[in-house]
Amino acid sequence: MTAPSPASAPRRVRTTCPYCAVQCNFELTIENNLPVKASPVKDCPVAHGTVCKKGLAALNDLRHDERLTAPLLRVNGELVAVSWTVALDYLRSALRPLAQATPERIGVFGSGALTNEKTYLLGKLARVALRTPNIDYNGRYCMSSASAALNKTFGFDRGLGFPLEEVGHSDLILLFGANIAETLPPMMQYLKAAKDRGAIIYNIDPRATVTAKVAGRHLGIRAGSDAALALGILRLLEVWGKILPTAPAENMEAVLDAARQYTPGRVAYLCGISEDEVLILARAYAAARRPLILTGRGAEQHAHGTDTVQALINLSFLAGHFGKPGAGYAPLTGQGNGQGGREHGQKNDQLPGARHLANPIDRAHMAAFWNMAEADLPQPGYSAQELLNACGQSAEQGGIEALIVLGSNPVVSAAGAGQITERLKSLKHLIVIDVLPSETARLATLVLPGSMWCEEDGTTTNLEGRVQRRRKAAEVPGLAREDWQILCLIAEAVGRPEGFEYADFAELQTEFLRSTAGGKADYSGLSAQQLDAGSAQWPIPASGQPSPHAYAPPYRHVGGQARLRVPEVPSRVSSGLTLTTGRHANQYQSGTQTRRNPGLKASFEVQLHPDTAREYGLKAGEAVTLKTAHGELTLPVAFAPGLRPDTVFIPFHWPGANALTDPELLDPHSKMPAFKTTAVTLWPVRVNVPEARRSEKEALSYGL
Repeated sequence: MTAPSPASAPRRVRTTCPYCAVQCNFELTIENNLPVKASPVKDCPVAHGTVCKKGLAALNDLRHDERLTAPLLRVNGELVAVSWTVALDYLRSALRPLAQATPERIGVFGSGALTNEKTYLLGKLARVALRTPNIDYNGRYCMSSASAALNKTFGFDRGLGFPLEEVGHSDLILLFGANIAETLPPMMQYLKAAKDRGAIIYNIDPRATVTAKVAGRHLGIRAGSDAALALGILRLLEVWGKILPTAPAENMEAVLDAARQYTPGRVAYLCGISEDEVLILARAYAAARRPLILTGRGAEQHAHGTDTVQALINLSFLAGHFGKPGAGYAPLTGQGNGQGGREHGQKNDQLPGARHLANPIDRAHMAAFWNMAEADLPQPGYSAQELLNACGQSAEQGGIEALIVLGSNPVVSAAGAGQITERLKSLKHLIVIDVLPSETARLATLVLPGSMWCEEDGTTTNLEGRVQRRRKAAEVPGLAREDWQILCLIAEAVGRPEGFEYADFAELQTEFLRSTAGGKADYSGLSAQQLDAGSAQWPIPASGQPSPHAYAPPYRHVGGQARLRVPEVPSRVSSGLTLTTGRHANQYQSGTQTRRNPGLKASFEVQLHPDTAREYGLKAGEAVTLKTAHGELTLPVAFAPGLRPDTVFIPFHWPGANALTDPELLDPHSKMPAFKTTAVTLWPVRVNVPEARRSEKEALSYGL
């Protein structure tokens, strides 16, 4: 009889958190190939020994009862476990004919949670092996509006253009639609540092969130009116002689002329606040030496989100603050690798190093790097929402026949989720690579079991452009494989294995870092060994020094000047109720992991102002049905005294939430869906609807 093998001695591995874009570091204690404890590390360059509840609970997901450990193939309507041999046979029969004859019929959908190396490899798979133009990712629903505005204005996007610690030296911080306390909790230490130094902090949001309580000042504007407020402040700065541009720029006079229409009275009307509140905020901004504007998705997830960010950039630039340490404007990236995820090739128009797929010089460079003809490199294809809307459509309609999804759950996260679910069901082939049976995986024709965050090596880039090393601490369970290996198997299955035959992960990582050389997001000066010695903020060229301060003239446009634009701002005010969505402190994204995590309890409720609930005869805990033009959902009521009475709030981490949002209305610049403003009516389950709002048809005609 064979004696049982002795238990291995515990070991420790330092890595990064799988959740938000702060990218805290912690040390994992490993026993018998399983991480059993996560401990914060004090020398973490961003969190300094803090980790939020989600990070500390992340290990609960690692060996969850529902963990995917074998390929699953749909047979007679049911998903059944099969061997990798069978799974690869399916991939060959499903994808090879399309890749060889009609590659545009294949779609690829990625995630902002992927490491930089997987982001690179997914983009390479789509363009080199599959030859499809149709690849995008769920970060389109996160940072696309802010990224579009930064790229249009300065020619590149590094999110927060300075080290996080400089936030603590700002003397005025305006948080537009940014609930930091619940979405980026470790960042609160920097707000506290600023407040301790005497900074004024405003939370500008239809809801008085936990962040508002910490900030101490809340301005409850209408959802979607952020740009009007920015224009109103800019107008007052000109009146007060406070226009001091950061640098010469194009279109300054046109921008100022557009702002002159936004009198305090007009801004107060559009924002749903008083003129005094407009003037008090404008005076605070005019008096500040280092004012900082930060945006979250509350300001960006609109059909005019790019214009909102543009208005805020214009304000900070023309007031002379953009690019200053700890001042100006910056977006707060949400997903764990949301910054790197939008730099290295999984966006529909992007090549590694933040190169542009439509730029002839960038195309020629990457075609040569990948040893392919430039003519074979696809042009930009569908954005995320367009890609999902095209699923199951005919070839004549530009439809998608096969979709590969890696680490994303669009059945929950996509706008118009009800319609998208039907589109995914109509696909001939839906191939999902994931670690748990998400709502999207349950619709798949083939599910491939992948790797979790601590089962793979790689790098991530946080919200300040800081590149850090993620270290493998455990092996994948059962027949699961690391995601990068699965992508290489797909390339082999479609008959184009060349360029995907890596000896090991280190070879892939070296190739990725080299691919960025000379790009805007240049990581070519990095290696795993260098990252062991410490993190760095890009650009990090092979020769030269990293730059922690990204936005300094000359800018990346021809001539070196910033290109300001006149933003288009909604001029209508809704006279009905507006549905807006957001996050819950204990949940993350589509909830595939966090809704299963016993350490992260949360309730799916609709938040109403007590006055609104009273109007409908609703008590806390009673059920109410929310109806929009796109779907309906019944939830229990929770009172939220800090919410505007004309606003209805639900968290988006559960199935059904995004079924209420519009799948067709997109920002023309960023292709961001309008998640944050949907006309809604309330229908109490046991109470008569008030006569004043009985007409659903009338209410649905309202909207920004």
